[in-house]
Amino acid sequence: MNIDKTNSTLKRYGFTEYEAKIYVALLQSNPLNGNEIAIKSGVPSPKVYENLNRMCEKEVVFPVLDGNYTTKKLYSPLPYKELLRKIELDFQNDTAFMESQFKVISNQMKPDWSELYHLDGYVSSIDSLRNMIQSTEQTIYLSCWNSELELLWDDLLEAFKKGVRVISILFDGTEKKIPWLHFTHHQGEFSDRRHTGELSCVLDEKSVFILHSAEGNAHAIISSHTALTRTTLNYIRHDIYINQVVNHFHDELAAKYGENFGGLLDIF
Repeated sequence: MNIDKTNSTLKRYGFTEYEAKIYVALLQSNPLNGNEIAIKSGVPSPKVYENLNRMCEKEVVFPVLDGNYTTKKLYSPLPYKELLRKIELDFQNDTAFMESQFKVISNQMKPDWSELYHLDGYVSSIDSLRNMIQSTEQTIYLSCWNSELELLWDDLLEAFKKGVRVISILFDGTEKKIPWLHFTHHQGEFSDRRHTGELSCVLDEKSVFILHSAEGNAHAIISSHTALTRTTLNYIRHDIYINQVVNHFHDELAAKYGENFGGLLDIF
């Protein structure tokens, strides 16, 4: 029997060092008077009655009158099963209280609060985005190349299956049969030139992930700043809008701006 560990555990649940020793001593033998408790517990005699009074107030120890000597007071412990039930109930109440308070505190966050993380490396960046996708609950807006789509495919498909609304646009083609709302970017010199190594993703319209991996120097940022999130979301939406227009009115636009739309894209 590990008495020291038992005493240490009781101390975690509101017992003092002396109270723990007294309670364990009474569990081993009861009822006992003050002197007997001092001998068995190792608590100094002057401290025994002081702690017994406090323990009686806590209702973990009870006084008992000796049947032969009415002036002789003995003490018995609260049965250990009752003590454990009391500790468990107190723990549940404390946990419920802390949960409610933490919820209130966390919801009092300032509206202009933001987090910004910078990641170096392609693999670590993609792994971080995969983790974000796995915890998404409502929407995913994604703009990327097929090479990244391949790496994110399982997580995107799992999110889609659990009810997350996924909207994507690819800068190049894919052979995959994409089940969610998907668009293809008009392919040509301008897409290769302007979007090389680019990936943008907005999750639940609350956080944004932006990856730049051109020239082998991959780095990414993750943020919950409202301005960056909204700007990136609008960028993806507008890219989808304009590419729908290009797909539907290609000939008319080519006649106006040239086959590769240089008359439009080379303005700046």
